[in-house]
Amino acid sequence: MKKNIDYRNTEYCKELEEVEDKKKRLEKQIETECPKTKIFYNKIKERDSAYHQKFAEIYNEKCAYCGMSLGLLPLECFEIDHYIHEASFPKSQEGRIKAGRLKNLIWTCVSCNRGKSGILIEPDYLQKLNTDDGNIARVFERGDDCSIQIKAEYKGDKFIKEFYDALGLGYERRRIDYLLLEMQGKKDAEQDVGKKVVLGNAIHDLLTKRNRMRCSKHSK
Repeated sequence: MKKNIDYRNTEYCKELEEVEDKKKRLEKQIETECPKTKIFYNKIKERDSAYHQKFAEIYNEKCAYCGMSLGLLPLECFEIDHYIHEASFPKSQEGRIKAGRLKNLIWTCVSCNRGKSGILIEPDYLQKLNTDDGNIARVFERGDDCSIQIKAEYKGDKFIKEFYDALGLGYERRRIDYLLLEMQGKKDAEQDVGKKVVLGNAIHDLLTKRNRMRCSKHSK
């Protein structure tokens, strides 16, 4: 595992690039093709829509919080998160429109999104935990055991700890997810057919173990 790499990625993963600009371009496309659209969230939330797919591609089809990837988990394990909670906006049509702009939406796994659902990110932390510009990777890191950890300078920060715990970033399955990502990257890069088969079988076995953990009380 390389040091100083974004904790959401292995050495085989693509870095996020121009996320904000890509969101603006997608929003412009939706405006052009669906001129009556007010709440953009409604256009991308359905997993079978072309706009959802385009939005997922902006995030390299990986959860913006933990890094788990489509392919290792099925599409139904991913959804759209409102980065700034809807409750933080006025309870009006204008408020719903602002909350549903693409700049406030993030492609994420169900686990992270459901865990974060009750969190209202305090204004001082909106930039610190920004997923789109990589700032969140300055708050969290991968440990030598592949676990997601809070960086030393934030270990005493109560809100960061609350966010970390709510999303379950310290769960054991986050380590397994990272190992799965690394193994998948090695499999994709491997030229030897026999080794590909061995890696594929190992991924299948580890993914089975991971999914069993999700269904048990020991999933943490």
